[in-house]
Amino acid sequence: MRKEAAGEAIIEAAKKALELDEAMLEPKDAAKVIGCGERWLREGANHRGFPHHRFGRFLQFSLQDCREIREMHREKARPSELAKARRRKATTRKSTSDGPMRRPASDSSPPLKAASESMS
Repeated sequence: MRKEAAGEAIIEAAKKALELDEAMLEPKDAAKVIGCGERWLREGANHRGFPHHRFGRFLQFSLQDCREIREMHREKARPSELAKARRRKATTRKSTSDGPMRRPASDSSPPLKAASESMS
């Protein structure tokens, strides 16, 4: 009898701690917390392995579940195409030890002939 009473006391303490530490949210409220649609969240829990809790037929999410779902779908920042182009341009412009590349003042090579002149 003493073991049963101790076991029940532990269970009650655990229930109280659970209620104090972790709020359980319905899918519509959890969707607002995450910033997504309720249907997407339900489908994710049912088919894509989103963390959740089921109490009978009721689907609920803890705040920790919401954090995990947000982290699962976080995309790392990628530089834009413009930033990539700027970086490429900056690396091609690097000067050598001789100084910046410049075009010679007078071009000693003969002028190019037009395509029609070279064919005749």
